[in-house]
Amino acid sequence: MENSVFQNLIHAYHENKLAHAFLLETNDKEKCYHNILEFLKRINCPTTYQDGCKECNLCHLIDTQSLPSIITIYPDGQNIRKEQILDLKKAFQTKPTFSKYNVYIIMGAEFLNSASANTMLKFLEEPEDAILGFFLTNNKENVIETIKSRCQVLLDYYQEPAFIVSDELKEQAISYLQEVLFVKDEALLYNKDVLVSFLKERKDVILFFQVLLDIYQNYYLASYQKVAIKEEYRDLQVLLKKGPEYLLKQLNLVAQIIDELNYNLNISLVLDRFVLESW
Repeated sequence: MENSVFQNLIHAYHENKLAHAFLLETNDKEKCYHNILEFLKRINCPTTYQDGCKECNLCHLIDTQSLPSIITIYPDGQNIRKEQILDLKKAFQTKPTFSKYNVYIIMGAEFLNSASANTMLKFLEEPEDAILGFFLTNNKENVIETIKSRCQVLLDYYQEPAFIVSDELKEQAISYLQEVLFVKDEALLYNKDVLVSFLKERKDVILFFQVLLDIYQNYYLASYQKVAIKEEYRDLQVLLKKGPEYLLKQLNLVAQIIDELNYNLNISLVLDRFVLESW
């Protein structure tokens, strides 16, 4: 498993430091869900996990969503209903039979309303050793605070398959962040005098912000989960001094801007907004 977020969870499991509930903010819920299942294969394996293992039936049951100790909850209409959580509680009254954990996965934590979230609190406030929870969302700020505050929050962002950029674009992104980090007014001038002419098409702007997203994610993981800084981003070491909370805020900002750029917003206004909100 190459995903750094889940590699760290595997390490936490082996060190007996695994939290009981996780809030995963992701730009691709399906990929994140797949990685959760791969993670569950590894920690529930009755022997020593190997890719393509044919020794037991556990992986097959997980792949076919037939393992009764793993329950996935999807929104029913506009919300996740209280009754869905009550059914989950009933199902988890007994210990797991074929695995080490009972696991619930909430696909769309922002769809928990006050009633279903309050019903969920028993799992979070009185955690049992044999129960793990995963809450997936595209934006953790939309998740009810009572849920968010009781989970370990993780970022699980994925690059698009076509995320291939030139060295020139990467260098421009690094130079831009150096401008943004040190002088707000000069960064606004940089938008007007350099970036607007350099980024000629909307797709170039989106790609540029994807590079920024990659930079912030790399530094966030380095500050929060001890991941190595990519060689091409080492000139931005000052970002580590900003701390994980700032980097998380910037990640959310860039992800939101990428989404908004798909709605034909004025590029100059978007660039200026990035600078102003970064300060």
